[in-house]
Amino acid sequence: MRADADFDPIATAFEEDIYGSTKGAVRLAVLWEDMLSQIPGLSRGGLRVLDAGGGAGHLAVRLAVLGNAVVLCDPSEEMLAMAEERARKEGLAGAVRPVRCAINEMEGTLGERFDVVACHAVLEWLADPQAALAHLARLLEPEGRLSLMFYNRNAAVLKRVLRGDFAGAVGDAPAQEDAPVPLDERDVRRWLGAVGLTVESRAGIRIFHDHLGEDVRKARLDELIEVEKRFRAVEPFASIAQHIHLVCKRITHG
Repeated sequence: MRADADFDPIATAFEEDIYGSTKGAVRLAVLWEDMLSQIPGLSRGGLRVLDAGGGAGHLAVRLAVLGNAVVLCDPSEEMLAMAEERARKEGLAGAVRPVRCAINEMEGTLGERFDVVACHAVLEWLADPQAALAHLARLLEPEGRLSLMFYNRNAAVLKRVLRGDFAGAVGDAPAQEDAPVPLDERDVRRWLGAVGLTVESRAGIRIFHDHLGEDVRKARLDELIEVEKRFRAVEPFASIAQHIHLVCKRITHG
């Protein structure tokens, strides 16, 4: 049976690969704009925010700068150390509270609910992503929002076809044990509905970047980011993005 990924042995390399690259710059910029535009009150501050699986704290620090009270949970001790250092350098020591625990431990460890729960690029690394969503839903206040970003199966299929991996594209090739598993958005939406969450907004994160040459990515990064922002909610482009970002709210009855 597949196990949750362990990031402690690869924390530094992973951090450099994602956030030391143009793909990390695009991902963070587009995701951040979408969050600020779609989550009520986030930009004004004063919300209680949980960054579940928040890694090295790039998003958590930005949220704290706005005046939100941020708890960053991650099972990796190395990632949490990076997050604490990042917060300290920004003069925010104490504004981001690091807690070492996995998603299935958060309810018992934290003992509180949040106005916003962020879970970005985490589900695809977990043995049971559906169960993780159930845990996250229970951490939300009744009017809270879940900001969920996951590795999009459509993007994985497209990339595999373009590089000639036809068996991988149709699912006939065995999956790598230590690789993220792309998710079908239809499955994710079904799981969300089952735990009482409805999707309020949807965006594609990193639509064009991966199909461009490295020279274009680096030389025209600012322009690329603006184009990625412009098309993030436009079809058919959003549906082939590397990640799908859903902002979800608890379903209320009566």
